[in-house]
Amino acid sequence: MTPQSEFIVIAPIIPEKRAALETLLVSMNVELGPGTPSTGIADRDNALVPFGQFGALHVARFVIVADETLGDFARMELCVPEYPVTLAFIGDCDGSADAFLSDLADHSAAAAGLREIFGHCEGVEASTDLLAWMRQRSVKPAAAYVNWLGRTTLQARKESALRIALQAELVRYPGPCPAPDADVRAVRDHLVKFYHERPELKFHADQTPVWWWICNWLHFLIVPALLLLPWVIAWPFIDPFNWYFVLVALVFGALALQAFVYLSLKATVTFAVIVAAAIIFVGFLFFYPPIGLLVVGTAIGFLLLVRHIEKREPEVIPKPTEAHDTALAWQEDHDVTNQFTIVGSVKPGAFRRNLLIVILWFTQYGARHVYNRGFLARIQTIHFASWTFIDGKRRVLFISNYDGSRQAYMDDFINKVGWGLNIIFGNGLGYPRTRWMVLDGAKNELRFKDTNRRHQIPTQVWYKAYPGLTAFDLARNTRIRKGLERRFISRRHIRAWLRDL
Repeated sequence: MTPQSEFIVIAPIIPEKRAALETLLVSMNVELGPGTPSTGIADRDNALVPFGQFGALHVARFVIVADETLGDFARMELCVPEYPVTLAFIGDCDGSADAFLSDLADHSAAAAGLREIFGHCEGVEASTDLLAWMRQRSVKPAAAYVNWLGRTTLQARKESALRIALQAELVRYPGPCPAPDADVRAVRDHLVKFYHERPELKFHADQTPVWWWICNWLHFLIVPALLLLPWVIAWPFIDPFNWYFVLVALVFGALALQAFVYLSLKATVTFAVIVAAAIIFVGFLFFYPPIGLLVVGTAIGFLLLVRHIEKREPEVIPKPTEAHDTALAWQEDHDVTNQFTIVGSVKPGAFRRNLLIVILWFTQYGARHVYNRGFLARIQTIHFASWTFIDGKRRVLFISNYDGSRQAYMDDFINKVGWGLNIIFGNGLGYPRTRWMVLDGAKNELRFKDTNRRHQIPTQVWYKAYPGLTAFDLARNTRIRKGLERRFISRRHIRAWLRDL
């Protein structure tokens, strides 16, 4: 398995060069016709950065980060901050981000193009070491989501080509088309033979780097270890023959085991481990009631503080202008997948800033260890997404690559994980007022969509390595390939496999 990573290079634009930079970025895109506004869709073979020549690249974008909502501070009678207008170069790739940046710098055409693009930013001269400059201005996302960890660009393309080839072969199938109640094994056997006779259709995954597995498991163990730590500390002082200890151990041990078995079958093993560890931690609180009361009291105090702050924070959400909405709409729905870029300010104060840091750490933890097999909570349409702190953690840059229309994307989040939106984006200035961190907020649909549209900014250049393929398509194509490689498969599963074709 080859893990994915994200690169983010951000640099201030020289003000007098901004107009020239915008014109240059537009030249990288596919043209719909003379006089037609740019769609923002990159030409994969454009002369500046030929994205299509980099097999490890999934998605990439150039975006000019100009926040038009800073005036909202004045509407809230707050001091209006000043931030430089920056250029962000963002992408998701197979392998390490640093290795991909090195590949860009070693590619003569891409290096020349990047030098020309970044020449409109501060600190780039003719003698500047491009790779060192990009590394110096690289930032890591606070949280990043990958739809299917380990699915490479090569795999996505190979599996798509395999499905097309199998469909064509199925049309040419020499035998009779099986009736619904007939044995379909002969059809599958024919397609398996077809597959093995064509090595160009096969995909062989690389070995996962050992260092990555070690780092990933050590990172995963942070939360279970913290949940189990109280028992480890208290163990030398516990009398194992104490009836109350035995009762707590039996009850919560059985609950943890049941939860682990059930969630291992229904969800992921990592999620099952976390839930089981959490149940065991609750057992510790029952065994030491004073500590349990302290934990519950602290949680209640925290929630009361949050509620007090929520009531006092101003809520200002002007409607987006028609011109802003039209400019963004022109860049949407040119493919089955769309891009989304938002910039917003964190609500003033150390409490909100530190709270968001903690929330995004857990978001990253969940995306890395739990939601890495096609789902972000209950959402299945996102390919890649990230939250990145900029300007000293006073602002956040959120980017997403999602399937379907923007309205469907918003509705999906509101209806399925509105509480998650509230927990994260409720710390942003101009977000609809939340209640107890998880209630209201996104449920105020019109105001939520207004604030998202106002904070959304145009993406000047956007590239996707496999246009026309949704996240559902990619998952289906993987199932088709794995169905060919299975040695034993029932007739029921063969029928389900053929339906995917």
